[in-house]
Amino acid sequence: MSTVDAPPYTPPPSIGHEIGVMFGFGGIMVVAMCVYMLLWRAGQKRSARKEQERCAALAAKGIYADEKTVVTARDMS
Repeated sequence: MSTVDAPPYTPPPSIGHEIGVMFGFGGIMVVAMCVYMLLWRAGQKRSARKEQERCAALAAKGIYADEKTVVTARDMS
């Protein structure tokens, strides 16, 4: 039976880097979600403003009275 020299003990690498990567990724995801939320809200405000302008233009033409009442072609004649 031969004796094999075992490699010297090496302690496990520090998990600090792995934990840093994990929390860094989580932080980046939170920031990305906040940016997406702000962009989404801005898009929703822009869409709402366009919808109000569209409704106002239709109301000025007499086609659209309000959200509850829609004027039909029969009512216009």
